[in-house]
Amino acid sequence: MQFNESQTKISIARAFAGLCQDSARYLFMAKDAHDDGMMYLSSLLEEMARHKIGQSQRLYSLMLELSENKRDNVVVEAGYPFEDNKITFSLERAGIIEEYEGKNLFAQFVRVAIDEGFKEIAGIFELIGKVSHKHSQILKTLALNYNKRQLYNSDKPLIWTCSNCGHSIEDKKAWQTCPLCKKTKGHVKIPEEKLTSGE
Repeated sequence: MQFNESQTKISIARAFAGLCQDSARYLFMAKDAHDDGMMYLSSLLEEMARHKIGQSQRLYSLMLELSENKRDNVVVEAGYPFEDNKITFSLERAGIIEEYEGKNLFAQFVRVAIDEGFKEIAGIFELIGKVSHKHSQILKTLALNYNKRQLYNSDKPLIWTCSNCGHSIEDKKAWQTCPLCKKTKGHVKIPEEKLTSGE
């Protein structure tokens, strides 16, 4: 099948638009986290926004590479959630959206690309879906712990590291104020185990 007549081309355009919108949503959330004094959480959300931009850039390059007309205007019809972006609500919603994208949307794009003979594009969609799944797990765990004010507590000792100066301790909870640089708890890196354990 020719790329210009394919549904895969539409899938790339839809994915590109959605990823750019996801990136903007994460930047809004990052600002809310920053305003709440949660500097490390803000940086995590900014990192997720960069992931989305990196993925969308790859799809944009594919579109330019494969389209016959380098000035294509691809019409895309898709829904997009406009919801309250307060961090207490948006972390959980973003996790649900990422789960949907990973399990359903990108899986659908993979099937279409394979059916139309675009295996390389199917592989790219599959990889993006895996990142969405990982983001989903992290966001849902963050939401649970953020809303309980348990981001910086654990049932077992973990390594807590200051994102400003590098000071670290192994304990069941992080400090209120870093003993080295005096930055607040919001600068403490949330350990990887805490982001994926669901505790």
